Amino acid sequence: MTISNEAYQAAHETAVFVDRSTLGVLKFSGETRLDLIHRMSTQAVNGLGSGEGVATILTTDIGRIIDRLILYASTDSVYTLTSENNGDNIARYLMRFVFFNDDFHIEDLSTDTAVFGVYGPQAKAQLVKAGFPDEDLALHHWRQVEIEGKTLYLHKTDPIAGDGYFVMCMAADKTAVIELLQANGITQIDDQAFDALRIEAGLPRYGAEMSDAYIPLETGLWDDVSFNKGCYIGQEIIARMESRGKLAKKMMLLKVDTAVAPDTELTAGGKKVGVITSSAHLPHGHRALGYVKTAVLEGDADLMAGETAVEVIAAD
Repeated sequence: MTISNEAYQAAHETAVFVDRSTLGVLKFSGETRLDLIHRMSTQAVNGLGSGEGVATILTTDIGRIIDRLILYASTDSVYTLTSENNGDNIARYLMRFVFFNDDFHIEDLSTDTAVFGVYGPQAKAQLVKAGFPDEDLALHHWRQVEIEGKTLYLHKTDPIAGDGYFVMCMAADKTAVIELLQANGITQIDDQAFDALRIEAGLPRYGAEMSDAYIPLETGLWDDVSFNKGCYIGQEIIARMESRGKLAKKMMLLKVDTAVAPDTELTAGGKKVGVITSSAHLPHGHRALGYVKTAVLEGDADLMAGETAVEVIAAD
């Protein structure tokens, strides 16, 4: 993945936006809408109030990641973001666990909804200029707003280049929202530029860092896991890893000398110790995300990706 100097500068100095409408959008309704997700996923969600949100993870019975969901509660529904093009899969998966006494219904709104990610240190200020509320939202909390006769939704999300928001609207209003954001000084970028920025920020992505090959704690998603709630699928494995305080591997941000492809093996002393999952070419050099064995992280062995030297870094 690559990003131009202009897009990189805009992201780190003002704000940028990217079309993220490939994210799945599901609507959960019914009296037990939160109960089902609470017993199925890693986070405690059954106390969410209207306007609040939280990220939670569906895992397999051995604690591996199925998907990371972001839940947004309203008075009578829960709107849910899935990963890219995964809404239908998640809807079918959840319905397998609906019991006869559950009042739980799913509606797939993915094709009817447009989603934009807005990122950068001036994201909030530029959104306020566009008419969004001047409010310090907690992570994953949301607000509804009327702008120029259109109903829009502002959601606080994981930060990239300093800050992060989702702006959502009806698909029919997509062009109007693009024009609104552009008119208020927010630069549009493409998916390749976004991917480069999220790699630099150390954020995992579905199909790369998030898959059934990894456990949420290895991916660094500790805040998405409650260690005080009741049982959920995969809980025993995740709780055991947390109690032991020892992970076999961890997702890390890496500095590499040259471009490396995803799935490139990481080696130390000639032995495989990890794998590259994503990589990007940034104006100041190459960065990658990958999983590295913790024993290597605690030692001083030289890390390599093929013939390319690799340095583990915390963040840029």
